[in-house]
Amino acid sequence: MPVIRIIMAVLNKKEEKIEAVLDRMPKDYTDKDFVDMFIKLYSKDWGKIKANYIKHTQDKIAGTEGKMPKPELYLKQLRELYLEKNK
Repeated sequence: MPVIRIIMAVLNKKEEKIEAVLDRMPKDYTDKDFVDMFIKLYSKDWGKIKANYIKHTQDKIAGTEGKMPKPELYLKQLRELYLEKNK
């Protein structure tokens, strides 16, 4: 999973922030609910994630696929990694 290692540097204190978002989520939350809550709690970080994604997509070589997922998917992946690590 080298892609994850590259993109994880985008968000500082990611585990702490993911945990804070999860603590506020109901049991039956959706991915959209999770992203919305993250944006509500960490709007500046959301801006950084989006800016990094835009920069990354602009810097990629034409005809190649970018390594950073879209911001919503990035957060979902961070959440999944956090949940897997903290089972």
